[in-house]
Amino acid sequence: MLENIVQTDKLLPLGITKIMQLKELYSFGKENLSRHSIETPGLEAYLLLSESAVIDNLSEVYVYPDKEIDLQMFNRFQELLERRIKKEPIAYILGEKEFYSKPYKVNPSVLIPRPETELLVDETLNLVNKITSPLILEIGTGSGCISVTIASLCEDAKIVASDISHEALVVAKENIGKHNQKNRISLLRGDLLNSFKGQSFDIIVSNPPYITEAEFDGLEFEVKDFEPEIALTAGQDGLYYIKKIISDSTKILKDGGWCVLEIGHNQKEDVQNMFRNSGFTEISSTKDLNGIERVIKAKWKK
Repeated sequence: MLENIVQTDKLLPLGITKIMQLKELYSFGKENLSRHSIETPGLEAYLLLSESAVIDNLSEVYVYPDKEIDLQMFNRFQELLERRIKKEPIAYILGEKEFYSKPYKVNPSVLIPRPETELLVDETLNLVNKITSPLILEIGTGSGCISVTIASLCEDAKIVASDISHEALVVAKENIGKHNQKNRISLLRGDLLNSFKGQSFDIIVSNPPYITEAEFDGLEFEVKDFEPEIALTAGQDGLYYIKKIISDSTKILKDGGWCVLEIGHNQKEDVQNMFRNSGFTEISSTKDLNGIERVIKAKWKK
């Protein structure tokens, strides 16, 4: 059997010269992930085995435990394992994350899609489905998962997805093509709503940066050290971008159009007041599964 590994910031070399069995390699990965406080070590060991081309599906670990694994595959697996125990997000290592039951390419130039953002999509779809041929603007599209999901579920919607980051738009373009939405979604590089003067939209949707500077310092390493800070932080109060989007959306929303935003915890009252002071009506918020007021929407009435 493989020797035990002491807990360090990386794996110690094993000096292995023999062909190993699959069950040994799986146990080796699971044990190291567990020692480094990975919450789901068994699942992630399987995912890394799959990414290393050692297996095609989890059942192989149990059906073919004595399958021989050569040193080349072991070295590839150990390389990925070392990245994970240094807290690099598993989504970046695999290059993919599921959102709304679809896989999306991700890399460190975009945020990793999160389950709570699916609520932002749900609330937007509730509005979109009441509008004929809606024109939608997404601000800060990142991986493009929000726009792609809406386009996939609303066949007559047209979407403009923007981001200030060229690297993020490259990822979004790939995901749009992957999910066959090239004819439905246009990409544009721009800073918030400054590029859309003179245009008008039925809905503006965004998951903007809303983390305060103090909150960012306290984030777990997986987020703070690997995900793009520009897509996370928004000044001392976390409201800088939300404030800009609400204010500028009044210039490009159609009469009766909607602004739908994901917000952080304890931001509900401030954001409601921003909407109200800007002339919006029918302001409401929706809680996520953790009871946090996560999405807020408001109607624009000239």
